[in-house]
Amino acid sequence: MWYDISNQSKHAQEREKERAIIMATRYFAALDVGGTKADAVLFTESGEIVAHVIDPAGIPFDHGLETTTSNCKRTLDKLFSYADGPIETLYCAIATVEYYHPQFVEFFSKNFSVKKFRLEGDGCSLISSMLGHNDGACMVCGTGSALFVRRGDEYWHLGGGGHLIDSCGSGFSIGRYAIQAVLRAHDGSAEKTMLTELLDAQAGREMWNNMVEIYAKGRSFVASFAPNVFLARRRGDLVARNIFNTCASDMANVVWSAYRDLGGPFDLVLNGGIFRNFPEYAEAVRALSPPDVRFIFSEIPPIYGCAVEAMYDAGLSCDEAFKKTFLESYKK
Repeated sequence: MWYDISNQSKHAQEREKERAIIMATRYFAALDVGGTKADAVLFTESGEIVAHVIDPAGIPFDHGLETTTSNCKRTLDKLFSYADGPIETLYCAIATVEYYHPQFVEFFSKNFSVKKFRLEGDGCSLISSMLGHNDGACMVCGTGSALFVRRGDEYWHLGGGGHLIDSCGSGFSIGRYAIQAVLRAHDGSAEKTMLTELLDAQAGREMWNNMVEIYAKGRSFVASFAPNVFLARRRGDLVARNIFNTCASDMANVVWSAYRDLGGPFDLVLNGGIFRNFPEYAEAVRALSPPDVRFIFSEIPPIYGCAVEAMYDAGLSCDEAFKKTFLESYKK
């Protein structure tokens, strides 16, 4: 029996090349956790996304620390299973993490093997998505709301104390005002409003018979009624217009506070479902804010900003080629 040594040698060389390519691949990971979902990506130095995981999630204010950390582990365990080499950096943007930072750091240190990881609130990634790792600010308006500022190594937020304390101008606030207006119109303590018909239709019954569900389902359920305010306002409803104006003014007041903190103009990135779906609201906030603050409306997913920060932690920057590759592979 004889063997084709040259052919064996060729196959061995090919396998060695494949192993060399695998060993040469640099992996990075990013995780974005908000009020309803976790978005996680594993990607390479070129911006190519190797794996993408989306899971239901939530924040500690709503679900507690243990549930939130367990959800993070579930999502990242799935993501890391696609890596055939070490992961250099992991950047996580987790809403309200600043209130639980030591506990999260301890949990991540024990459960994930990466060369370097960083945990921050969801503001820095939004700034980085449009401005790169530079100074600036962002304002989030979805179910909740807050304004985040980054200046050098400093990072702070205005608002964002959660829906029970301070989530001014948010989807929750708008939805709560709408429900309140309907209930007051029903008992005669306030004027009639088109919101009654709209909210009843969404709920499937009269809102004043819906209190058990409102309290059982909490802030996301309340926020789900916010779009009715924008619809009623467009149709000329005065109650809806007053809610719109009140909430836009509340948001603008936060911008003015940041303006005073920074001592002048700054770049402000806008993101979140309310701003994204109701641009007239974002325009109203801008009209009431300092005229020299530059508003930047972002359509880029926050996870891209997380990737920018993961690359920054590895000592790498993200050029236009990286951005193009990342966003194209993210959409697949």
